[in-house]
Amino acid sequence: MPTNKDFLLQDKLTYTSLVNQTQDYLVVTYNKVADAFTPASPYGQILQVLQNLTQLIFFYIEDALVELNIYTAYKEKSIYGLARIAGHNPTRAIAARGTFALNIKPGAASDVQSPWVIINNNTKVTNLNTGLAYLLKVDNVQGKVKIDLTTNSISKFRVIQGEMQTQSAIANGKPLQSYNFTSDQMIDNDMVEVYVNGEQYGIVDSLYDMTNDEKSCIVKTGINDGIDVYFGNEDFGTIPGDGYNITVQYVVTAGIPGNLYAKSNILMWKFNDKGYSNIGEEIDLGDVFNVSLDSPLVLGAPGEDIDLTRLIAPKTSRALVLANPDNYVAFLSRFDYSYVNAYTTFDDNYIDDDNVVYLFIIPNVQSKLSKDTDYYTTNEENFFLTTGEKDALIKYVQQSGRQVVSTELSIITPTITKYALNIVLRIFDGTDVETLRGDILALLAEYFIRVQRRDKIPKSDVIAMIETVSGVDSVNINFVSEKQELAIRTGHYWKTITVKDPIRLNEVTRRVKEILPLDENGNVIPPSPALGLDKFGDIQIGLNELPLIRGGWKDRNNVEYKTDIKPENISSVNIMVDEVLSDDLSAKIMTQNKNILINNERKKS
Repeated sequence: MPTNKDFLLQDKLTYTSLVNQTQDYLVVTYNKVADAFTPASPYGQILQVLQNLTQLIFFYIEDALVELNIYTAYKEKSIYGLARIAGHNPTRAIAARGTFALNIKPGAASDVQSPWVIINNNTKVTNLNTGLAYLLKVDNVQGKVKIDLTTNSISKFRVIQGEMQTQSAIANGKPLQSYNFTSDQMIDNDMVEVYVNGEQYGIVDSLYDMTNDEKSCIVKTGINDGIDVYFGNEDFGTIPGDGYNITVQYVVTAGIPGNLYAKSNILMWKFNDKGYSNIGEEIDLGDVFNVSLDSPLVLGAPGEDIDLTRLIAPKTSRALVLANPDNYVAFLSRFDYSYVNAYTTFDDNYIDDDNVVYLFIIPNVQSKLSKDTDYYTTNEENFFLTTGEKDALIKYVQQSGRQVVSTELSIITPTITKYALNIVLRIFDGTDVETLRGDILALLAEYFIRVQRRDKIPKSDVIAMIETVSGVDSVNINFVSEKQELAIRTGHYWKTITVKDPIRLNEVTRRVKEILPLDENGNVIPPSPALGLDKFGDIQIGLNELPLIRGGWKDRNNVEYKTDIKPENISSVNIMVDEVLSDDLSAKIMTQNKNILINNERKKS
């Protein structure tokens, strides 16, 4: 038995053990039976209160320790605070941006009785289809543009989605002042301006980026909400005087819903703000201009998810520069992309592209699907960034000020590889096959749109998902590779090899034709493992490849895998029922037990 001073054993520091040791200690010390310390006794009541207080203290200590680790913390405030300590500023929402074309209506000059119209910066235009507001940006010092209505010219404006908001605070005259400005809407990550007594202050990334008495400030994502604004201390930046008015002007945005990808004539627009004539009279701009999209509105994204913050905060460059592929992945993950990867080719012994960062990006295909298309039938171009999206992305990176000067960006256009999926089922009696087919197709479409693995697509993933569909007892699948079938049909395939250039003495890649051998009967011997597949039959994804479950090609026997997925077609997804089992009580119990085991394993993971 331990002494009175240390009656609690250090190797038994569980809550239940501590309670039992405490009670044993009291029994021995006061020479009482255990009944004297029941909850009905005064000693027992005191002991119970102390037990509850101790338990709360343990909960507090555990919670504090959990919240100190960015990988285990679950409170948004804790995660954002730890990210800020790591040098990462969590990204707020990003407004969609693009270009409007304003076409002068016939007879507009006579209708408004003015040969000119003046449009101010941040003129608000609302999309009547979505109800979202957009702002026309005028990029000049005057903050306005004068348009001649007597011509048939088309005026183009840079546009961002959102609305302007303003908040103010009063300075206290102290060094390193900080202010938090909150909003019930998402504040754009980039469109923030700070004014002190009406004079605009520059925005920098850190205190050490300010020169002595420079009129600058720091804007960070608020740990609680909104944005935090920090000022300097004279050695670094200036100090707003006591009573000075601090005004923050920012854009609140909807994020993803603001994206408009297609140039469409069915979009309806309304000008919320007025223009002005050459003598200062108000003009309804809707009477003067027809509005259309000159370039898609893209890059709209929500605020950074806390799970993403956990992943990228440790990879953030403290110098706030895009210095390596990890920095680019962290920086671009803020956008609404299905997949982002960045890489360099330092190790290929070819030095001419060593300063190039290659970006492999798959857009959010789900947002590009029309009402009458799905993953299996949508245009393949929807799996690529458009030229406008690429240009907008590169411009955004360049304007961020974080790109290393000597670095060049190259956005890769993925190489599509096509596969078919054959599914054989054993189902329970009473299952409606058509409903089953629809459920499986919808589930697989969601999986293939969302999958982010860039090495393989395992058969086991597909089998596991199909087994969750009601009515399915057992599943067997196999992928069919277009590459493999084409090679067998033609007797050859092309492969990429690395050879040494005899002149430059560096390694280069070349495509060479590989002839398939024949057996004794003159038949082509298929490559093994199959082209595009590994030895397990899983889809093997090569560099810059985008595998799609897609028809429109023929197999080795010239049988066409059609694009339309119908029961009577051989298509990209073929679902066959091989056996029907009796759905008796024993089968139901077996299925229930299996589901319980699966759910328990998922909870553990």
